[in-house]
Amino acid sequence: MKKTFILSLTIALAIAACHRKTVPVIAERKEFPPAPKSAEQSPPANTSELISAGKVLYQDKCNRCHDLQGPEVYTSERWNSILKIMMPRARMNEEEKKQVTAYIMTYARK
Repeated sequence: MKKTFILSLTIALAIAACHRKTVPVIAERKEFPPAPKSAEQSPPANTSELISAGKVLYQDKCNRCHDLQGPEVYTSERWNSILKIMMPRARMNEEEKKQVTAYIMTYARK
């Protein structure tokens, strides 16, 4: 009985020690200047509050695991596929998804 208890405890501790823990990465926040707007670009349909909130979320949540790329690095089509995969991994709620999407799509390469 004593051996079984010790063996069970040892296995439980080994499993707990190997469990992947989420540890926030403290990194310097990078500021991206807004992409220059060409004369042919129409004004964004999103509000400035939504876009600025999206920028903060993008810098906070995405910077935990990645070196951030500015939104102008990829086209909006490429960002759509990236965001579809990464938003669930970042555990974003619907409002956060709208904010980040508004920021990215406003400044994505056309």
